[in-house]
Amino acid sequence: MTDALPGYSEDQEVRDSIIKIYTSFNQYDHQNPWTNLGPRQKYGSGAIIQLPDNDLRAVLTNSHVISAHTYIEGRKHGQTDRYKLKPLWVSHELDLALLVPFHEHEKDAFFSGTLPIPLGKVPPLQTDLMLLGYPIGGDTISATKGVLSRLEYQPYSHSGFSFLAGQIDAASNPGNSGGPAVVNGELIGVLMQGFSPFEASNIAHVVPVNVVRHFLRDVSDGHYNGIPSLGIDTEELENDFLKVVYGVKENKGVLVRHVIPGSAADGVLLPDDVILELDGYPVGHDKTIVFRGSERVSMDYIVHSRQVGENLGVRIIRNKQEQEVTVTLSQPINRDLLLGVDGETAPSYFIYQGLVFSRVTRELLMGAGHDLISYAGLTPVLLNNFRFPDKDEVVVILKVLPHEANRGYHNIFLRKVDSVGSEKVRSLAQLVQLIESDEQEFMEINTGYKGLEKIVLNTHLADIVNTEVMQLNGIQHDRSKNFRAETCEVVEDGIH
Repeated sequence: MTDALPGYSEDQEVRDSIIKIYTSFNQYDHQNPWTNLGPRQKYGSGAIIQLPDNDLRAVLTNSHVISAHTYIEGRKHGQTDRYKLKPLWVSHELDLALLVPFHEHEKDAFFSGTLPIPLGKVPPLQTDLMLLGYPIGGDTISATKGVLSRLEYQPYSHSGFSFLAGQIDAASNPGNSGGPAVVNGELIGVLMQGFSPFEASNIAHVVPVNVVRHFLRDVSDGHYNGIPSLGIDTEELENDFLKVVYGVKENKGVLVRHVIPGSAADGVLLPDDVILELDGYPVGHDKTIVFRGSERVSMDYIVHSRQVGENLGVRIIRNKQEQEVTVTLSQPINRDLLLGVDGETAPSYFIYQGLVFSRVTRELLMGAGHDLISYAGLTPVLLNNFRFPDKDEVVVILKVLPHEANRGYHNIFLRKVDSVGSEKVRSLAQLVQLIESDEQEFMEINTGYKGLEKIVLNTHLADIVNTEVMQLNGIQHDRSKNFRAETCEVVEDGIH
């Protein structure tokens, strides 16, 4: 165990660089995608840092602290004045954001009397740390002590994607989000999520500093490219008989089961390839690599630590012969069927005769809750959402706005749409085109759901029913902005 930390209560420079963030926000209502949930307020924490290779200073915080924002303010420790802030760069995947003063003439005053907190390194486990921020229970800065207790891949609750995360036991509460974990005056992580006291005691997760550095390197060229992904689904190779079938002689390697069309690995890796090494790092049969010493983390860390556009060497077994291939990491991580969370993007929808169609996103499912997801049969989509050649998105009937023309279908909720007539549905944009080009008197919408597989609507009544449904429910538009005529074309914006 390392030596005890110095008394940070006396470290004025560190405390003066911790910012309390006030966010006014108006989140989209993904259950009623034509509207918002209404203006609300939330609070968080941040730390002033200096961006590498330039003199620019910014406040580092979580993206969920400012998501769906309409107005952001920041207040320095020990001060009364608040300054209007704006996002400089945001990564919803990594739950990180950089903020700067909104008004150019206020920059000097905002950063006056502060020193950027330097970025450190991920320390050994059991290293003492201090968590700083502005949690509930008071208005002044809070400092709690703990240790780095675990380092492994965890789902980031804001985006649903899994990345390297540091587990700490320092007391954390709402409002701490975005606050720095500090060791010897250096930032080693940013608090992003914690467990309810009903689930676990003193368990919280930080975005480790090496993930923060990746984000800062990414935006250093003035563009945010995101986190690369191979775009493959793999299977563990623990069974000895399975190893014999694929010619694996050592206790390592994972089997490629699926390659996402259009992904970085498409055309380079093939189903039934066995991945032995990533850039020289041996891959264990449990999909892990050695991180440091005896610590192991997900093999995805090798990919996620690279930047989009970089090459990745992969040693594989194909047809029982070893060979080297190179993958150019050109695709962002969200190439699967579910979009990541982005509080600034309005949900896409289309209303036809009271049926509200939408595409399945992580935000939609996370808002619906596990019980409703399971009831709707969408749990496999959440757990195994790799894209296949015949499908770009999962389209659902989100709900039905009751009208006598859709009687019998009023209780539908989160029902997947398989086809319109004989045409398979592969995206919401395509469904809009299929419905609006259908010239038959009766339209059949197939769900594949036992007990209510087919929905039949009279197309000759469409104009009347659409008008009445919209008026009865006070809805201004029957479709989201990306599908309206004034956009000149139907925009398929399923990939960000």
